[in-house]
Amino acid sequence: MQLTDRTDLALRLLLYLAVHGEGRVSVGVIARAYGASEAHLAKVAQALVHSGFVDTVPGRGGGVRLTRDPAEFRVGEVVRALEPIALVACFTGDKTCPVSGPCGLQPVLRAASDAFLAVLDGVTLAEAAAERGALRRRLGIAVGG
Repeated sequence: MQLTDRTDLALRLLLYLAVHGEGRVSVGVIARAYGASEAHLAKVAQALVHSGFVDTVPGRGGGVRLTRDPAEFRVGEVVRALEPIALVACFTGDKTCPVSGPCGLQPVLRAASDAFLAVLDGVTLAEAAAERGALRRRLGIAVGG
């Protein structure tokens, strides 16, 4: 299973905010820290706003911030909100597969998908950001900001 670039960047944006601390951060600053396109990151931020993970304020002094404490975010909930988790077409109700129903792959693939998400549900954003000092140094976040 592979996450889309959008979900990967969303998780990294949330990780940045978790180690940044209080206050808002501009999308441009976060984009530079990751070497990402600011336009693409802005779209990802909007998806996170829509899903309730961050809020934004436009203009000078604005930016993006977490809507909750990082300990309240489960990585699995972020992935579910942004990622099409259906591994195969029959998970979406698509009836085009000629062996749908008696196929023995569906329960195995469902169990694999459930196990993947269960592991992600076992980790909070705060836990993913536990190496706060090292992450701040890597991302170029000043100690006071």
